[in-house]
Amino acid sequence: DINCDGCLTEKGQLFGFCRVCKIRECAMKKGVKNCAYCNDCPCEELNKFHKFAPDAKATLEKIRTTM
Repeated sequence: DINCDGCLTEKGQLFGFCRVCKIRECAMKKGVKNCAYCNDCPCEELNKFHKFAPDAKATLEKIRTTM
């Protein structure tokens, strides 16, 4: 479970790691709501993340199929 306001938030609630997260930085540069909306999904960085967060992978795949 994650309690934050999302990757694009600048002033909202974030975990400490979020401020240095490569995935968050990428989403902000590309201006996507989350990785599911990115044309490069899944990228190498995201694949590494999903190795220890398989539920996040399933969630993104679900979003991509409903777009």
